[in-house]
Amino acid sequence: MFKKILIVLFACFSAHLVAMDKYDTAMGVHFGTSTGNGYSIRKWGESNAYQVTFAAYTTRKHRDYGVTRKNSVSLGANYLWGLHDSERYKFYLMTGMSYTIRRIREDGLWRSSDHWTVGAGPGFEFEFSDRFHVSIELPMTYNDKDDITMYIPSGGFYYYFK
Repeated sequence: MFKKILIVLFACFSAHLVAMDKYDTAMGVHFGTSTGNGYSIRKWGESNAYQVTFAAYTTRKHRDYGVTRKNSVSLGANYLWGLHDSERYKFYLMTGMSYTIRRIREDGLWRSSDHWTVGAGPGFEFEFSDRFHVSIELPMTYNDKDDITMYIPSGGFYYYFK
């Protein structure tokens, strides 16, 4: 009996996916100061979307006086306010923030260099096929580490699935 219930639920779920006109959930990579750098998931609703970005990486540099090592984690959360949706592109207002956790080791000592960035600005998502999309954004950003405010472009490559 349990198998039959699972089969019926699977069939209903599959029929729902096939009935959808447009793809609304994407996974890809995104690069930007206010959006975060790394792997990204984007989910569109009726007209608005949210996006989360995550990356963890380590770098090393050999210098005359020793080795410098950086361990970093980048987290981003963004909300996309849909302004226009055509057949081949979307125009939206991006708002969001990212937080970078960084630990640096120089001369055997660890120090922290964490910072956050916020931003808002226009963006476009271009549809190259039903599943492959490219986004380009130009948010005005503020970075607490460098205390700067300026336009810093961001962008991403996405694969949409049902």
